[in-house]
Amino acid sequence: MTPEVLSDNPVLAVALAALTPGVEPRYALLVGLGLGLGLLESLALSAAGVLVLGLLLYTAIDTVDRLMEALCSRKHLGVNPGCIYLALRSSAARRAGGYVERYGWAGLIVFIAIPLPATGMYSGALAAALLGIRGPRLLASLLLGGYLSLAITAVVGGGVAVLST
Repeated sequence: MTPEVLSDNPVLAVALAALTPGVEPRYALLVGLGLGLGLLESLALSAAGVLVLGLLLYTAIDTVDRLMEALCSRKHLGVNPGCIYLALRSSAARRAGGYVERYGWAGLIVFIAIPLPATGMYSGALAAALLGIRGPRLLASLLLGGYLSLAITAVVGGGVAVLST
């Protein structure tokens, strides 16, 4: 997909950005603002992205974990994506571990909500897989953390958007 297609269709750009690791819904909001969508429209699209991404990660993380562990055990591969995934999962668990150790599964919400690099919904799901947070607590952590992160970004990004007009 070319940049022109995305700039001509900001709704599609926000939707794709919301599902992209590293961007996620919190920064998809800023993509929408940057492409000329209003704050409420960008916020609504990004909020839908939290729901879609949260449900996707919740339903897929155990399966992805098992597949990547099996893939990593195959030694004949050169650069092994399974082993890279497991290293990323361990790194995410180390970063989130202090929050979870201190606050329980609510610490995962805090970890996901902090709008900084290497935190967020993808990292939170990876950390949860290794820290043993599953079921309703995982889904609640992903959704609440995602929406809190989006709210923080909306206050900062929305304030900048209002001040710059």
